[in-house]
Amino acid sequence: MLTRKVLAVLALAIMGLFYTAPAMADTVGGLTLTDCGGGGNCPGATYTFDITTTSASLTITINGVPTSSNDYITAVDLGFTPSSNITGLSLTASPSSGWTATTGSLSSGGACGVNSGAFVCASATPLNSLLISQNGVYTWTWTFDAIAPSLIAADGSVHIGAEYGPNTNGSYNGLIVSQTTSVPEPASLTLLGVGLLALAGLARLRL
Repeated sequence: MLTRKVLAVLALAIMGLFYTAPAMADTVGGLTLTDCGGGGNCPGATYTFDITTTSASLTITINGVPTSSNDYITAVDLGFTPSSNITGLSLTASPSSGWTATTGSLSSGGACGVNSGAFVCASATPLNSLLISQNGVYTWTWTFDAIAPSLIAADGSVHIGAEYGPNTNGSYNGLIVSQTTSVPEPASLTLLGVGLLALAGLARLRL
């Protein structure tokens, strides 16, 4: 009887490792802002991301009411690993046509790659190709050559960026959201999953 209990607990632990392993290569998170994050007239929005060893996606849900000065998204970026680790970059999904991808952070004016940095970036051509609206949901997905899981959000954070235009007087100088958000440590998630499954198994066996 004792042997059966031990074997059952071991089986649960192995299952825990199996089912929680993807977390080590999968970073999910987000944040909600009422403006550009540090002030500025960006519409309120929720920014969510999902990053794996071969892809990254950023979804922006517009919560506020865009005005004539901020009703376009002209560029977005996502920082999660040193840019030297990103090769074979491609933009596989975007909310409108005319988007191109490169590494490097966005800069005012809808440009990507002008500033060096650990980012995947996408910019629109023309800059007024993505007109946004309240409750609108917009997603960008990048794919790239496989990156080691340990190099994804290694410092426990992910940078989110977006540029809104046309700002003022029809000039696409941009209103830039530039925020860093903390993400759960993948190893901690794995240990938590294993621990919970093992405890559940022990509780069941005692009944």
